[in-house]
Amino acid sequence: MSHKPLVERRKKRENIHRRDEILRSAREVMLKKGYVGATMDEIAAEAKLTKPTLYQYFKTKDELFVRLVEPLIKSLALKLEKIRTFLEQKKYNTGKDIIRDIFDVYYRTFESDPDLFKLFNIFLQFGFIYSMDEGSSMEMKNWGKKCFAEGNMISSLSAEQGFIRESDMQLSPDYVWGSFCGIVQLEQNRWRREGISPFLKPVLQYAENLLASALLLR
Repeated sequence: MSHKPLVERRKKRENIHRRDEILRSAREVMLKKGYVGATMDEIAAEAKLTKPTLYQYFKTKDELFVRLVEPLIKSLALKLEKIRTFLEQKKYNTGKDIIRDIFDVYYRTFESDPDLFKLFNIFLQFGFIYSMDEGSSMEMKNWGKKCFAEGNMISSLSAEQGFIRESDMQLSPDYVWGSFCGIVQLEQNRWRREGISPFLKPVLQYAENLLASALLLR
């Protein structure tokens, strides 16, 4: 009996384990040094690999960063898609429920990995996406477009079904996302300790109520 399938499965497991270890190492280095400050040499050293071995798995730091934050962005996009689907199926009874769910999706995305969320938020703020290699930049932009497309559709459907006032549907997702990220950054920076600031949720609740009072029809 050939041992080839067993060997191939073992090699596949080893490759998956090594990729995971590289991503873990990239995370550690980037959280310490930031996206710009981190180098492939430091990531290879953290992963206890030679630099040529690292490049066998990831060709650039940009590719590594995309793989690192992709689960976070993908999760956000899919959760927004679920809200949009519920709207299409007319499962919402009030606009307040829609706004609550949107803020909840954003908060759960942050809560799932506050450190990575902070790294990603800084990456967006400083426009590093425009200095990435073309392939990595395109992947990031496509996921971003997916998130904001879902946000636009949620706004449009909410207005069509009489939950919120007619407004510029292209601006609403930017406003909500920008407000959320700004509040998270402010409260976490003021907290200056490990974990999530206990003041974050109350401020987010206040922002949610303000948005509801400005937009809601029912």
